[in-house]
Amino acid sequence: MKRMLRLLVLLLMVFSIFGSMLSYAGDVKSLSVRGKTIKIGDTADYVISILKKSDMVNQTVTKDPNNQNSLLIVKNYKVKKQYFTVHFARVQDPGPYSVVKIIVEK
Repeated sequence: MKRMLRLLVLLLMVFSIFGSMLSYAGDVKSLSVRGKTIKIGDTADYVISILKKSDMVNQTVTKDPNNQNSLLIVKNYKVKKQYFTVHFARVQDPGPYSVVKIIVEK
């Protein structure tokens, strides 16, 4: 009986830890990096002023499905142990590239 109780407690702890990890992953509206906030709508220039070139893991550039005159630039970053992806596109033409999506990875 004690063994079953221990196993149940252990399983609950694992599910609790796993659940909290999942709650941090996915789309977010803002992200704190080095004490500054990056949020949807920020310009690419602002984001680049916060992040270092060495923080970028990789990037892809494709046509923006929402705007034929824009590119969709997807940059993957790692800052310390934090992985995240920032999507940049033009919201208005002509106009600066802005953050349109942020994904936090765990």
